[in-house]
Amino acid sequence: MGAKFHVAPGLEQRLAVMIAPKVHEIARRVEREAKVFAPPTKRWVTVADDKMRHTHIQMNGQEVPGNLRFELNSMKWDRDHRGLGPKTYMLMPKDESSRAVANLKYCACRADTIPDGISKNIRTLPPVVSGSTVTVSVVAQGPGVVPAEVGTIYPGNLEAKGVFYMARAAAAVAAAR
Repeated sequence: MGAKFHVAPGLEQRLAVMIAPKVHEIARRVEREAKVFAPPTKRWVTVADDKMRHTHIQMNGQEVPGNLRFELNSMKWDRDHRGLGPKTYMLMPKDESSRAVANLKYCACRADTIPDGISKNIRTLPPVVSGSTVTVSVVAQGPGVVPAEVGTIYPGNLEAKGVFYMARAAAAVAAAR
């Protein structure tokens, strides 16, 4: 004697609607973890003095994720004598790893750290139910959030390693289940 089970029409869709709040809560946990793992940002602060160069005036207020480099215009001397391209990439003002010289001399600028620079822009979107599928996205918005996650290579083989804050958050939530 065999038993047969017939699925009621629309059951999968109704189940998807029922589990959407649970999927949303899991995504909210990923959001909370991503905010913990997200790197700070840093902001270039130009100090006004009589030696301030135009390339640094243009940088004032530029904000980038902490693991990335600032991008500023190269000085002519650095382009002509150091082989730099039109842009110089610095971890912070006076960064010698950038291979610049003219852009470093007499620099009085600084980089201020913003601890929640990326984390304040991480959020969970509402669940979307499409047929029997539930989708919830956790997003990070703002300049440089993707390179901060996965890393990038700048001209001259200057590397910024990825922090993988979103991937680490998802892995932490998955491991806690």
